[in-house]
Formats: sequence, structure tokens, C-alpha cells
Amino acid sequence: MESRRHRSPSYPAIPLKDAIDRANVFFKKEGKHKATIATAAAHWGYSAASSGRLTTVAALKSYGLMEDSGEGAARKVNLTPLGLSIVQDERSVSPERDAAIRQAALLPKTMSDLWGKYGTDLPSNDTLSHYLKVERDFNPNAISDVIRIYKDNVVFAGLGTNDGIDADLANDSVLPAHSDHDVDATPVERTSVTTIKGGAHARIMLAGEEIANIRVSRDCTIRLLATGPYSRKSIEALVAQLKLGLELGTYDDLEVYDEG
Repeated sequence: MESRRHRSPSYPAIPLKDAIDRANVFFKKEGKHKATIATAAAHWGYSAASSGRLTTVAALKSYGLMEDSGEGAARKVNLTPLGLSIVQDERSVSPERDAAIRQAALLPKTMSDLWGKYGTDLPSNDTLSHYLKVERDFNPNAISDVIRIYKDNVVFAGLGTNDGIDADLANDSVLPAHSDHDVDATPVERTSVTTIKGGAHARIMLAGEEIANIRVSRDCTIRLLATGPYSRKSIEALVAQLKLGLELGTYDDLEVYDEG
């Protein structure tokens, strides 16, 4: 008897950041309108025969960013209110957009299950793999992708860095949309200024300013460039995100590619 292929429980094939990038591309081309799968795939750079077009649609649906209707060649997709609330919000600081992103991160069942069981207090990858294989019946070939995507999503969405964030976010109401969002917006170079308030000098940090230029090794310098006004609280949030990434192992064993 031929053995049946072991299929894993469903999970998004791409991280949330990539899914939002795809949603942004779709919005810039189609706005709030529907488009066929073939048209959406072309916007994303997929050929008509590429399997990536279907896995991308499935991922955007699982994050609640996109919905579909129809069947076969007539099947069409469009952005959901949640997806629109993210891609249309162009503010440099937006608690509403941040909350919508956290909501999207926890909508896929596999992501919400891992968040409910572990949150940011993750065990070793071996223990995570055992849990996904034995208790969740994942195909071993898919487990490393699931772990990577979960860690990426936790850091990107800022889960665990704000009070009151938990798996109940997946049931929150959809947030309203705001103004058009341009993902390719280039920071405008501005200089900082100094004002006097209450007899003391206060430096105002403006968009386009380089926060830091730090040599971390002989061959690597990390530059931090603000794309909007920032404050001490913004820097503290950045530090918290970096620390969380270190704890989750997000920056471990990164591959370096020589474009030359």
C-alpha cells in the first residue's frame, strides 16, 4: 500500500512582514478593488505557473489581510478591512496600525497556538520541534519554517513589548482605515533643531536623521536611520525589540551573501 503523504497543519508560508509588503504592492496596483489570482500574482512578480502565487494568497488570507471569492480562473482576491487599515496608515507613529499588525500576527491558528503556549518565553529549538512534531503532528520538513516564521512575526509585530498583549488580540475588532500608505517612501533629509522651553534647551529629533553609526566588527557597521520623528521612548522601544530578537535567536547564524 502506498504511504499517504504527511501533511502538516496549515501555517502561513511567509512571515507577516513579507505578507504586508505583498498587501502594499496589491493596494498600490488595485486599491480596494478585486483582482484575479493571475493579476495579483503578476503584481507580485510570479509567473502564471508558479506555486508561490497560491501560497502567498493563502498566507495573506491566514493573516486576515486578504479574502477571496469565486472559483477557478474567475477566482478573485481583495484586501480586507484589516489589511486596508494597515496599508493605508502612513503615519510614522501609529498605535492603531501597530495594534492591527499584532492582531494579524495572531490570526493564523499555528501562530496563536504557539503564542498561547510559549509567548516570548521560548524553549530550545529541539523542544519546539518536538512539540510541533509530536503534539501538533507537523511534518518534520516544515518545522524549521514554522519556528522561523513565528520568531520573525513576534519581533516584527512587537508582541510581548507592550502591556496587555495576548492571544485575545486575534478576536479584536477590525480597526478603521486611514490615509494612503506608500511603502517606498524615502526619508526626507532634515536637520535637528534646538528650542528653548522652560529655560532649558531641548533638541528635537527630526525625520531622516541618522541615530547611530556603530562599528560592531571589522567588516560590519550598523547604521540606524529614522524615517520619522523619534524620542527617548522610541529608542527604548528599539532596544526592547533588539533584545527580544536576541532572546528568540532571530539574529543567530545569519547567512551572508556577497552581491559582488
